[in-house]
Amino acid sequence: MNSEATAARFESLTSQLWSRENPLDEQSLAQRKTKVVATLGPSSRSPEKIKQLIEAGANVFRLNFSHGSHDEHLAVLKDVRRIAAEMGAWIAILQDLSGPKIRISNVEGDFCPISDGQLIELRVAEGGLSNAKTIFVETVNPIQTLHPGHHVLLADGLIELMTESVTQDHVVCRVVKGGRIRSRVGIAFPDSDVNLPATTKKDLTDLDWGIKNGVDYVAISFVRAASDIIKLRHIINDKGASTGIIAKIERKAALENIEEIVQVSDGLMVARGDLGLEVPLEQLPMLQKRLIEEANFRGIPVIVATQMMHSMITSVRPTRAEVSDIAAAVMGGADAVMLSDETAIGEHPAECVRYISRISLAAEQSFAFEEYKLRLRNSDSYTVPDAIAYAACAAAVKTSADAIIACTETGTSARLVAKYRPKQPLYGLSRKDTTLRRMALFWGIRPISFSSAETHDGEIESALQAVQAREGLPNGSRAVVTGGLSTQTPGSTSVLQIRELSFLKS
Repeated sequence: MNSEATAARFESLTSQLWSRENPLDEQSLAQRKTKVVATLGPSSRSPEKIKQLIEAGANVFRLNFSHGSHDEHLAVLKDVRRIAAEMGAWIAILQDLSGPKIRISNVEGDFCPISDGQLIELRVAEGGLSNAKTIFVETVNPIQTLHPGHHVLLADGLIELMTESVTQDHVVCRVVKGGRIRSRVGIAFPDSDVNLPATTKKDLTDLDWGIKNGVDYVAISFVRAASDIIKLRHIINDKGASTGIIAKIERKAALENIEEIVQVSDGLMVARGDLGLEVPLEQLPMLQKRLIEEANFRGIPVIVATQMMHSMITSVRPTRAEVSDIAAAVMGGADAVMLSDETAIGEHPAECVRYISRISLAAEQSFAFEEYKLRLRNSDSYTVPDAIAYAACAAAVKTSADAIIACTETGTSARLVAKYRPKQPLYGLSRKDTTLRRMALFWGIRPISFSSAETHDGEIESALQAVQAREGLPNGSRAVVTGGLSTQTPGSTSVLQIRELSFLKS
């Protein structure tokens, strides 16, 4: 499909989103393949709101550990698990570690204005209150970090300073773009190589909480290199857990080491907020494209995050620009799109999820499957499981299969099939709750629980029966079955069969 035809088809589909006479029906929305990550917060963490978010289409709930106590997060986690079970939904929990966020001290009066062109000093925080003349910086020493000509950004880049001189006890900056500075606002040094660990003592304490309470994924902030992921992996393994690790890409150093980071991560998050402070804004679209393609080639889920529907914190509907942004991420190959403040503190959390679900579904209709396959050229040759997953997708096309069924102990088999973006409905079957929840993040996967058996054939029969019973597929429907069964070594993928469904009683 050429670019003009793609644009025309997408325009037709998006017109349905805004049409009250011809909306996308609920059955169509259930076929959405792109997953939705919703952040829980004051606006959305009540049991009633959690249920509404699941009904609206949320697949993963994010717990932001930059805010809230362990007791508060535990209450929310328990509510999610209980409500999801009552609704028969498999919902993953993503614990987002705060990382070494650099902030300023409290401000006199909580906030104060600074004006364009004025001079202001940056000093190491020593208990003082920041004001319009002096900003106290926590975590790092600005004297050791900045040089003349370096930019300084505050409040997600809304306020910009330029370093003019560095003395023995302070840094002198000129305000390029002023505004109101608030207490504890974030501060960034995009031209400086700030060497901070990806995990702090607080993060390790929070991680221990996450492992103890069975979170499905943990997101590590401010990753610089693969060693940051490996360190966290050792901690998780030593505690006997298998929590998936999502690397948040928000530093220039991470971009330089992205190939190594992808190899040791269970997923990527394109954290456009902090990344947009590290690189020129005009580079963000191409960097997002590159990060999605890196994750796609490796076959790990990639989440596009930050300000996807920022206007809906207060508005009842997204802007056209936000619709285009979401659609571009979906058509570019993202496995999931994430809502942050929109659902955490916004006025319309469930509506946000409904809109992003509908926009994603419409964009999927214009997904360039053939172009995507070219990006993955030869990626199936790295491992036997990868080759079998690719063969399963090819067999589904050749035989006009009605479904692909991936039986899996760890989720790997299903993830690898999803990597090749099959057009057929894709079911991930497992007997493990942890695996079923983890698959909630994988593109296109519909998790279904099934019973194990003593033989390969018995387990495949059980899987076929579970899918047919759940989806109501008629007898004679064709399915491609692949994966690693419980009778095999966990993590292996060596089964590929083409079967017909025949379990419905006439």
